[in-house]
Amino acid sequence: MPTSQERARRSASTLLGRDLELLEVFTAGQHAFTLLASDGASKVVVRTFPSGDDAVARELAALERITALGPMVPHLVAGSADTEEPLIITTRVAGSTPDPHADLVAVAQQMAAALFSIHGLDGTGLPLAPLAPHTGESAIAHRAQQGFDRLDLRDRVLSHGDFWTGNALWVRDEATGAPRLTGVVDWSGAKHAPRGFDLAWCRQDLVLLGSRAAAASFLAEYEARLGAAISDINDWDVQAAASAADRVETWLPNYHGIGLTEMTAEMLRSRLDEWNASL
Repeated sequence: MPTSQERARRSASTLLGRDLELLEVFTAGQHAFTLLASDGASKVVVRTFPSGDDAVARELAALERITALGPMVPHLVAGSADTEEPLIITTRVAGSTPDPHADLVAVAQQMAAALFSIHGLDGTGLPLAPLAPHTGESAIAHRAQQGFDRLDLRDRVLSHGDFWTGNALWVRDEATGAPRLTGVVDWSGAKHAPRGFDLAWCRQDLVLLGSRAAAASFLAEYEARLGAAISDINDWDVQAAASAADRVETWLPNYHGIGLTEMTAEMLRSRLDEWNASL
């Protein structure tokens, strides 16, 4: 039997009508199998999903909306929403996963600037979120259920849906040596949601990375660009925490995939529990 990467390469070659050479397999993320390939003239990113997954159809709808972001986002080359072998091929966005030793406050500020640009786009027609309170019996889930009615669901924007450091790409600035954000990828979860949806998700990621200061700086930078405070951010933080409560340990491969190999499941759980206690 051919390997997964060989199967993906062949399927992408068939879809494009020209032979692709495998250059690299990307390790960040668990949802899609992702590789970099070339036809000799240009490089493309190939992402395949499990049979029956509707991620390609969802991402195709999102990619139409984000072309205004230019080189910061992938652009569609070809896609097949066939449920037997969902596959999408896009241009490559410059950069790679963040430096594991990068200054997280500086990372957070650039993440906020990128998110503000994303939220400037119209998300009308994309899936709505959130639709209902969280289910679950944990203490944080009960808090999320009780606080759902306090969320401001009126000011909806184009939401990335999974805005964390692993879905941002970076290069090292030649002059300063500091990381510089070049792009945002993985748009299959894009939604029409309030600003707080992405804000809280990214803040939680920065906390899981070990920096509450970065989470605070991220919010401050976004609010400065918006010219207004996100008055219900604490309620959104509770919603994000409720989403993570029963599964945060399962995210460990994602963090290992972006080079944080010293991260442990126990660290993720401890940081989330401490964050939850502070909300």
